[in-house]
Amino acid sequence: MAGHHERAANAPELQLPADSTRRPAFYGLVLQWALRLVLVGYIAITLLLQPPDRDLWFCILTLAGYLAAFGAWTWWVVRTGPASKDITSRRPALCMLAADVALVSLLSVLTGLHSPDNWTSDVLRTGLFLIPVIAAAQLDPFLSGVTAIPTVTAYIVVSWIGQNGNEEPWSSILLNATVLSGLAAGSVALSRIQRSKVETIEELARQRTQLLEDVLGLEKRERQALSERLHDGPLQYVLVARGDLEDVRAGSAPALDLVETALKECSALLRDAVRELHPEILNRAGLKAAIEALADSIAARDDLAVDLDSSTWPADFRTDADHLLYSAAREFTTNVIKHAHANTLRIELRREDGEARLRIIDDGVGISDARLAKSIAEGHIGMASIRTKVLASCGQFDAHATNAGTEVAIVVPLPRD
Repeated sequence: MAGHHERAANAPELQLPADSTRRPAFYGLVLQWALRLVLVGYIAITLLLQPPDRDLWFCILTLAGYLAAFGAWTWWVVRTGPASKDITSRRPALCMLAADVALVSLLSVLTGLHSPDNWTSDVLRTGLFLIPVIAAAQLDPFLSGVTAIPTVTAYIVVSWIGQNGNEEPWSSILLNATVLSGLAAGSVALSRIQRSKVETIEELARQRTQLLEDVLGLEKRERQALSERLHDGPLQYVLVARGDLEDVRAGSAPALDLVETALKECSALLRDAVRELHPEILNRAGLKAAIEALADSIAARDDLAVDLDSSTWPADFRTDADHLLYSAAREFTTNVIKHAHANTLRIELRREDGEARLRIIDDGVGISDARLAKSIAEGHIGMASIRTKVLASCGQFDAHATNAGTEVAIVVPLPRD
């Protein structure tokens, strides 16, 4: 049989979509673009309504230089696209945030020095309050924190330079700086919250991809196991019977007996395989009856006592998880019989709070948690199969050693009534 680490030969390579984890960052860049457009419009309208007494053209050239940088940054965002890993690069973001702070600070200082009697500098200075919001849209707490310090510092310095003209008291400057600091701190916290959400989405997407890979690999291993089982069992008896047919045609009575025996064995093996794929009692009488029949067959052994508790499971209750739960019970009880050398075996089947709960506990030799985890990780066909199917059903799987043996617990959600 092929090694457990082998992947499904025909399974497609599953990877996270390139834009599934970077698209939020791209949307953040779009939000930054819109906020910077607001900042440019705010400054342009301010200069238009209340132009400075001197160096208006220098202010216009400064704004034009910023627009050139803004255009280059916009071109970079569009060219990079949401699927590229470069979309989260910090260097372009830092350059543009520095340009934001420099633009507002420089224009505020120029208008404050050259037109101290106008309100232009005071209004432009207020634009610094928009920069922490722009930084927060990057979804990077580091960038938000790095931007907060120069933004608050620039506000204090600009206010101090223009203080002689507008005669604003230091108490007002410090209060406004405190509000700006709070806004900057909030942007850092918001970036951290949004980043944690993005990381959670990335982890869920990674788990989903891993689960799909496990399911595909598991399907191949199960098919291969079934193929080998049919090849080594029923097919060999069929070939033996076919080889004895010449003797039967020649009138040999012993050959006829051999053919009959081979066909009987073949029929028994095929019946066992079909019963294992989908037990007839499970389809006819339901999960509770199937588990009870399984417990009775195990209890027929002289060396193992079985305790079954299925009192909370309705006799006629059917779910989509019936086959999974029965397969789990059969797999783990078989492991107990073969390997645990246990004296007692307890099986619990419960329906509680909209969930199906199956527990199998034995008092055998047990297995260490490390060895159990290694067996699952290496793809043990029975254990890995059940675990993968349980997780694919949004359920919970737990197997661990106890002081008296081993305990396996499975929880599968059921549809609400």
